[in-house]
Amino acid sequence: MTRKTAFVGSPPQAPENNEPKTIEEEREEAVNGFFQLAQWGCLCFGDFADAGTIGMHGPNISSEVMKLVQKNNKIAKKLDILIEVGPYTGIIAAALPFLAQILVNHGIFKPERFANAGVVHPEVLESQMKTQLQMQQMMAMRQQQEAEARLQAMQEEMMSHMNGDNPENEE
Repeated sequence: MTRKTAFVGSPPQAPENNEPKTIEEEREEAVNGFFQLAQWGCLCFGDFADAGTIGMHGPNISSEVMKLVQKNNKIAKKLDILIEVGPYTGIIAAALPFLAQILVNHGIFKPERFANAGVVHPEVLESQMKTQLQMQQMMAMRQQQEAEARLQAMQEEMMSHMNGDNPENEE
């Protein structure tokens, strides 16, 4: 049951099938989620060594916690509180990269701290957005030119018909 978990930048793993998770799987996910949040906190403040330590040792601790939970019902009940919070941690996990990117954009954090979560230098996003807008403008201009060309062709055809130059009548 124990899986190695890469904490930094790794989204929660979806179940491979549609079967509901066992209580053990939910507990393990809750413990790993706790470590992931702790690792994010370390990264926010530039504590790379601590973040690395969590990534290195967190999975082993999770494994041992899971063994303890199987033997100690009181610990299991405490851990189940984390499971109840679980659905909210999904929202938090999804929002953290967004929040980190906003904070990086405004110079509060350095983008290197969150590279594994997809956070990039603000200049990269700015260039991407400008490129996307330019592409949209170019597409709109091409569509306008095509529409004007079709209109011109239809006007010429219409004038030709009005002047009696209808090639269909020349038989």
